[in-house]
Amino acid sequence: MLTIYEAIVIGIVQGITEWLPISSEGMTTLVMINVFGKTFAEALPVSIWLHTGTLLSAAVYFRQDLRDIVSRIPEYTRSYGSWNQENYALITFLIFSTLLTGVVGLPLFLFATGLTDFSGRLATAFIGVLLIFTGLLQMTAAGRASKNSIPASKDTMILGIAQGFSALPGISRSGITVSALLLRNYNPSDAIKLSFLMSIPAVLAAEIGIAAMGMLVIDLNSIIAMFVAFVFGIITIDALIRIAKNFDFAKFCIFLGIISVLAYLV
Repeated sequence: MLTIYEAIVIGIVQGITEWLPISSEGMTTLVMINVFGKTFAEALPVSIWLHTGTLLSAAVYFRQDLRDIVSRIPEYTRSYGSWNQENYALITFLIFSTLLTGVVGLPLFLFATGLTDFSGRLATAFIGVLLIFTGLLQMTAAGRASKNSIPASKDTMILGIAQGFSALPGISRSGITVSALLLRNYNPSDAIKLSFLMSIPAVLAAEIGIAAMGMLVIDLNSIIAMFVAFVFGIITIDALIRIAKNFDFAKFCIFLGIISVLAYLV
């Protein structure tokens, strides 16, 4: 359960950090564990729920792209056998990457939430290790030559699996998917756009899943947290996506990860 103050604070954190490759889930989980005294198992479903707010922000920001995708769905369903054509490639990518995300992400999420005694400094160190991994992956992907723009079948598999690992707090969803796209030689602007478009169906499926499993109590304060995340997401998305294109967040992830690990060791 969240207080109103906790809801506002973590909503702000989610609304700002979702657009940066530093794991918004990791950031909100760290705040709930180290500032508000939540356990890891308590914090993780709330962190997932907060993505509802930034999902709505992304849907507003990419509304023209979503409108184009939705308008093609009736034609797409009648075009079996032609799904890899350029006109339909994005829809195919979003459908199958979302399915693969669920296959990978659900077991990881259930494993993480089952760690009922996993909290405090140990949980902080665990998130720190994953932040370091995120930063190293971004450093590996930086500076790659770019030539692709349309998702292929192999890209769909790689991106769906990669996004599934972001069920673990500390692995940035945008960080791991954008890095994977860059490693597949995508243009950075296309990589960021594809990353956020593929987040919309995946987050929606995750929200339906945790609600169906009864893992989250949706009360007034949780709705407030989601609304604050939406508002701050709308306010910050454009500026922070531009910053994310030009600023090296890999070193920031590694630095924050090292601090989190050291907090456990000292």
